[in-house]
Amino acid sequence: MTQFVRRALLAALVVLAACASPATGIGAGAASAAVPPGMPTDVPAAARTPAPAYPEPSRTAWPFPNAFPQTSGTGRLAGGASLWTDFLYDDYGASGPGGYNTSTYSQSSGLAPRQGDYVFPAGPADNNGADIFRAGIGMTGSMTYFRVDWVTLADPSVPIAEWTFDTDNNPATGASLWPAGAGVRSPGIDEALVVSSRGAWLINPLTGLRTNVLAGGGSLTVDRTAKSFIVAVPHSLLPVSGTWRVRLGAGLADASGQNFAPPEVNTAGTGALASLTAERLYNITFRTVAQEPPVYTDGSSDALAAAAQSALAATPVGSTLGLDGIARTVTGNFWMEDDQADTLAAGDVSKFSLLVDWSALAARDATPPPQPTGYSTRWYVSRLHPGAGQVTTDGPEGNFKPTLLESLQPYSVYVPTTYTAGHRLPLTWILHSLEVNYNQYGALDPQLLQQLCQSRDSICATTEGFGPAGWYYNEAETDFWQVWRQLAQAYALNPARTVISGYSMGGWASYKLAFEHPDDFAGALVLDGPVVCGVEVYPGISGPAASSPQCAQDGQSAPLVANARWIPYVIDQTYADELVPTTGVIAQAQAFDRLGERYHLFIHTGGDHLAYATEDRFGDAVSALGLPRRTTAPGTFTYAWYPSLNSRSLGIGATGDYWVSGLRARRAASGTLARIRAADAALPDRRVIAQRSGPALVTQPLPGTETSLSWRRGRRSKAARHMSLRLADVAALTVNAAAARLRTGTIRVNTDGPGRLRISRLRPGTAVRVNGRRLRRVRRGGVVNVRLRRGTNVIVLH
Repeated sequence: MTQFVRRALLAALVVLAACASPATGIGAGAASAAVPPGMPTDVPAAARTPAPAYPEPSRTAWPFPNAFPQTSGTGRLAGGASLWTDFLYDDYGASGPGGYNTSTYSQSSGLAPRQGDYVFPAGPADNNGADIFRAGIGMTGSMTYFRVDWVTLADPSVPIAEWTFDTDNNPATGASLWPAGAGVRSPGIDEALVVSSRGAWLINPLTGLRTNVLAGGGSLTVDRTAKSFIVAVPHSLLPVSGTWRVRLGAGLADASGQNFAPPEVNTAGTGALASLTAERLYNITFRTVAQEPPVYTDGSSDALAAAAQSALAATPVGSTLGLDGIARTVTGNFWMEDDQADTLAAGDVSKFSLLVDWSALAARDATPPPQPTGYSTRWYVSRLHPGAGQVTTDGPEGNFKPTLLESLQPYSVYVPTTYTAGHRLPLTWILHSLEVNYNQYGALDPQLLQQLCQSRDSICATTEGFGPAGWYYNEAETDFWQVWRQLAQAYALNPARTVISGYSMGGWASYKLAFEHPDDFAGALVLDGPVVCGVEVYPGISGPAASSPQCAQDGQSAPLVANARWIPYVIDQTYADELVPTTGVIAQAQAFDRLGERYHLFIHTGGDHLAYATEDRFGDAVSALGLPRRTTAPGTFTYAWYPSLNSRSLGIGATGDYWVSGLRARRAASGTLARIRAADAALPDRRVIAQRSGPALVTQPLPGTETSLSWRRGRRSKAARHMSLRLADVAALTVNAAAARLRTGTIRVNTDGPGRLRISRLRPGTAVRVNGRRLRRVRRGGVVNVRLRRGTNVIVLH
């Protein structure tokens, strides 16, 4: 898809296809579970539910641990095995001529281009049929085991894997050409092992002699549930000792299952093969984090782009405006396969290898799971599983449907180089844009990562959201909460310092998710983000990104701005944005201003929407963000929500706000808004004096204007034992009396309809009167339920 067509599609958000609902049965109902340390406690069920166990092969087939690293491009030792994790959704093969992707085949993320040129035939390959997930090598007293796990394995006859062994770790001996028609080379091959669902064969690369492993006393396990191929080879067939250099690649099997089939490069038109390139590997593993950095400049096309970038950066205009960033659309390693693609195109794959010390395996040595600092990508097992493989049809912007369909889902993380285990750091979300992916900021905005993550000493993370266009609804939102749980289990996080940010669609998420859960966030940074699910020129003049009720009717953030009373917002915008009109963004800032809520609005003279994303000039916005601290127990707040966005099956929806929880609306139709206005005099807030400034001219990092509203805090009123609640369309809610510091006193509830108020954490023996009538004394559980009538209800606790 050409850049012009991409822009045209993005500009036409108002007429995109309708959103489909999540498929029935995608996720089971989320059970309540403990929240890991480092997370706020009031998170939805998607964050409370532990990740499911990934299916693993039997102990008979694989008599070793399954403790593979959760960081891609890393390995470890455990229990007699060497365990390696590869990158997900990276089986795109060699790059085209000149290092460019020349295939016309559609991609799952139109603005996150891949480097590799290979595609898959229609059918059971599911557009991901040769994707190595994990690789394991183990040894017992009589056998060696070689294991390949696949990301996608709808049909075991699709993939083929080849192991090559330099048994003396000497490139001067052995052969260089990989057997079985793999079409690549690496010096020093003394033996090769070819594995498909049809069998396993040891091949002498010098003589071509094939030995059937199964006929020689070995075994092959093809586990469709675990998506594993495991070969056990007797020591009599393959003696092991010393240190070997091992390599592993994968592709598509031919009809016999013994050789590699030619890759498909172009399926446009007739679907016939457009090129029969020599390199037949789609994926080669043992590529490290360092070999697949987020910005890759070593390949031929990448080197040209890097040279152009340097030339632009050397000019006054280029360095000031960040024009050099445009080159990162080429050097950006969006799928962590750039080095793979260029290396495969050259044919010599010797740079990707793993050293196996057989004595370490015999001694059952163990090394800890790697946890690199800086930029890396990780994976987790989602409780959602929309399908198999990935969808690569073009133009998915408006349907919200997942495109990466497996339960294995990737995300990126930046860990400051100063991080030490156990030292709690802030978490900063930086969510991706429409049609990009989880590596957007590593690929396009390395300076932003340094400013937002390294300099602020904050761990940063970007979710995939099951694809490029979820707008952080449905599965995309579930993914966000599940990844948060994964991060809290992997790193020491400070829940008082969580910030949410993102560009474009990710900026929309900074409104949507923080307004839905304001008590979970300390601050928000919106980078060229729309204020609606789609395009808004001005309040009332807008077009949704999809015609679904979720987006079209419940995709407005303006009615929820009051929710952000305790979250300072920084909003960064470019004047020239054609996809997120500046007029709508200014109207949003004015809504903050009218409510006396804190905000910083920067409007810069940067490029258009797509160019501004690459210019990487957000320094003033990051400085304004600072390191805010989350408010945990305010006395006054407003909380409004769209009840139709609650989903038990996906584990998402409104959970409450501060000391109010257990929310249920009377009406949940699309377009309905439920609301709570709470004022608790037992938690008196300090007086707020609004201080406005601007618009003032700024010159760095780009010329523009700055407007803001900040707070100066005054004295706190004396605490009093009374609370008022005003409810609209609220059927049920719970007040935590201990958190509200109102275990005795008066609660006045004004509601537009009948409902139920549950008051928890009361002292046993507390007497309760409702509208002058004694209800009962609170029992040991500390909970009382009060029926609310329409109008005013007065509850007295004493």
